Amino acid sequence: MIDFRYHVVSLVSVFMALAVGIVLGAGPLNEGISTGITDQVRQLTTEKNQLRTERDAALTSVESRDDWAEAVAPALVARQLGGRSVAVVELPGADSSQVDATVDVIEQAGATVSAQVTVQNAWVDPSAGSLRDDVAKDLTGRLSTAPDTDAGTEDLLAAGLARALVTTELAGTAQPDEGGAAVLTALADAGLVEVEGGTGAALPRGTLALVVAGAADSDATDAQLSADAAAWTALARELDTASAGAVLAGPPEAAADGGALAALRADSGVADTVSGVGDLDSPVGRVNVVLALREQLSGGAGQYGTAGSAGAVSPPLPAAPQ
Repeated sequence: MIDFRYHVVSLVSVFMALAVGIVLGAGPLNEGISTGITDQVRQLTTEKNQLRTERDAALTSVESRDDWAEAVAPALVARQLGGRSVAVVELPGADSSQVDATVDVIEQAGATVSAQVTVQNAWVDPSAGSLRDDVAKDLTGRLSTAPDTDAGTEDLLAAGLARALVTTELAGTAQPDEGGAAVLTALADAGLVEVEGGTGAALPRGTLALVVAGAADSDATDAQLSADAAAWTALARELDTASAGAVLAGPPEAAADGGALAALRADSGVADTVSGVGDLDSPVGRVNVVLALREQLSGGAGQYGTAGSAGAVSPPLPAAPQ
């Protein structure tokens, strides 16, 4: 049986242990722990400051690069697209300020913008599938060439928009195309595209096409991202086929998984003929668009930018006149 003396001894032992712990914690052990924590904090602070310095230096370098590119852009692109016209197609999610800035550089290169069209969400919205099927069926007889027997709805819509916006013949750009105007009106009336300036009159067609993408829809399912990718790749392909060349461009996000630029580069058959340009949020990217369009005129194509899927940072510069 446990007696009172045992309880007293136990309590005394507990209090002695507490007292020893307090003494040691406030004395030599505390000094070692405190010193260790202080050293760790000092090291972390040093590393943080170093990272901040490196970040600031990187930001300054990027800003300097962009300032340089902005300054030399007019000289780099001058006359690269002289006498040419470019149809600009803006995909859902594209940044309109990037589109406007790119149009400015295209015009600095001597080209004109023949038409500017914004593709609406209905082009890929799952709930508008029946509408797209009906429009595609109606467009089949209006296309310049008969579609392949296995052409899907996205292929027919893309071919229709290409029929309305571009041509391979330089002389054809000055001639109003009533058939193309009817196709464009049908697409606009269905809510699939919006045309800057409206569709009241036949628009001039371009000999080159620029498709501008944005980031992929972060709320979309994998199935929807796959369907979007097929639609945008088909559109770039058909614009390229119906013109002297096409470029698909976008910011870095467009080259990430699910983005239009990533989809283009994943399809080797299309990537071999349609150029892809990333970094459209920077002056360098916008200069690259002009150089890529120029390369398309000479029959070349490539994938450009700083993403891992790019083949080079920039297209080759045209040879200097002798």
